Amino acid sequence: MLDSLVTATYFQDERFSSGGKPGAFEYLPKEFIPQFSDSVYASRIAALASKSRFNLVYNDHVKGFIRLYAVDKRKMVSKVLGLTHIYFPLFDEVFRQYNIPPEMKYLAIVESALNPTAVSRAGARGLWQFMSGTGRMYGLQSSSFIEDRYDPTKATVAACKYLRDLYDMFGDWFLVLAAYNAGAGNVQKAIRRSGGAHDYWEIWPYLPQETRGYVPAFIAVTYVMNYYREHNIRPAQPGYLYSETGRVPVSQALTFEQLNEALGVPMEDIKFLNPQYIAGLIPAPESMPNMITLPKQYIQPFQRKEQEIYAYRPELVAEKERLYTMVREIDRQDEVVSSGRGKKVHMVRKGETIASVARTYGCSVSQIIDWNNLKSSSLKSGQKLVVFKAVSERGSKKSSVLKIKGKKSKLKAKAAKGSAKSKAAKKSKGGKKTGGKSEAKNKRK
Repeated sequence: MLDSLVTATYFQDERFSSGGKPGAFEYLPKEFIPQFSDSVYASRIAALASKSRFNLVYNDHVKGFIRLYAVDKRKMVSKVLGLTHIYFPLFDEVFRQYNIPPEMKYLAIVESALNPTAVSRAGARGLWQFMSGTGRMYGLQSSSFIEDRYDPTKATVAACKYLRDLYDMFGDWFLVLAAYNAGAGNVQKAIRRSGGAHDYWEIWPYLPQETRGYVPAFIAVTYVMNYYREHNIRPAQPGYLYSETGRVPVSQALTFEQLNEALGVPMEDIKFLNPQYIAGLIPAPESMPNMITLPKQYIQPFQRKEQEIYAYRPELVAEKERLYTMVREIDRQDEVVSSGRGKKVHMVRKGETIASVARTYGCSVSQIIDWNNLKSSSLKSGQKLVVFKAVSERGSKKSSVLKIKGKKSKLKAKAAKGSAKSKAAKKSKGGKKTGGKSEAKNKRK
């Protein structure tokens, strides 16, 4: 994952500067790579453990990951350290609301190396690497136009809810990490095979192979993020800090091109700060306002000229909005046809959460909220919920699903084609040269 950073938009060298506090590393040559004895690593991790809700330990598994991050991948870790200034303030803010240990922010480094558009081989996406099904259970929309798993704020809130549910299930933060990686079922299976142990290191031999390295990697990242100075790793400063951006609600449909041309926000910055809008369209709000993140210097001008921006070149938004409406309608058909849901009334039991009910019935948290007109996601024991449980597909339903998927693929291609045409027209209008470095950059994206 660290190697993949070099192909991501924000991780190009020109997006970072050496920066840092003057004199912080002056006493060591930049090329010098310090290494320490086992006793030093152990004492430092023990010091971190004394202030943590995690039972941080040092062993050979952790040692191997410390070498990976502090020696082999130093340049990439330098960029990740810079990106912590963008994402960690957000994480800390949301973690406090959900009583999540602050060290849990290091999980996002293990998962995505703080790449907001990271995609795993299995299809997990975003900073917190949600699979689409789990994302839907926690209210993250996923379509050809909007990918909430790429939204740092929404995905962080969803991750906190998921982590709290796992902690309610296992009561141990290391087991929560294991379940986040392997799934709660695999951790429960490992607990049974170990004879009922509820300690990560005791169930370690019974976990999937990938998960055996997961907690050691987390401990190593926690160590390096706290002791990078001692390892002579110098943070590369990113183009923006969290404190230099802000989120504003959008009251009408809006395109990236309108923001770029009418307000002057650099297109690369709009894309980086709003990766969830994958077709460059912020749709008109339905029940909740859609939010857009902007560099702070553009927030007041946006609020002052908001109506002018919506009215600027309306043809930019018309076609994308038409395609978005069609995709939304097809998504609704897809849900009805493919699931064949049967209505059921669920009585909430003690300890159940809205997320656990959603998992039981194979639906999303947002759907349960919509079906029951709930004002919050909190549930009370004895409360009745209307849910629609999935039943098996047959015959014509399967045929309908295939037709709908075909329509969605065509619309997705059309949206992408329209976006490409818009880019080409803009280049032609501005008289910019095509090909070369710019073309290669677009291919990487």
